[in-house]
Amino acid sequence: MEQKDMMLIVVAVVICVVICALSPYIASGDPDGLEKSAEDSGLAEDFSIEEISGIPEAIFPDYAFADDPESQPLQIVALVIGVVITLVLGYAVAEVVRNRN
Repeated sequence: MEQKDMMLIVVAVVICVVICALSPYIASGDPDGLEKSAEDSGLAEDFSIEEISGIPEAIFPDYAFADDPESQPLQIVALVIGVVITLVLGYAVAEVVRNRN
């Protein structure tokens, strides 16, 4: 891999981490459009995820740790972990595809 490509990857990762660090502070406290529509229709009150069997428990529900869902530093940690996992999986898939060709 060329040094130019490596620098691009490093810059992209830094931008992802900065976005993760800022997002809990700039995100809206209001529900998103899907949640708002469900609340307006009354579906949110009638529906419970516990009613569906076979769905595993979320690792980071609402991008937070279960211990303290309102803690913004823990939300940042959860987001950074998610970004790192996504980037590692993406890199692994790219390597498999590249080696296959």
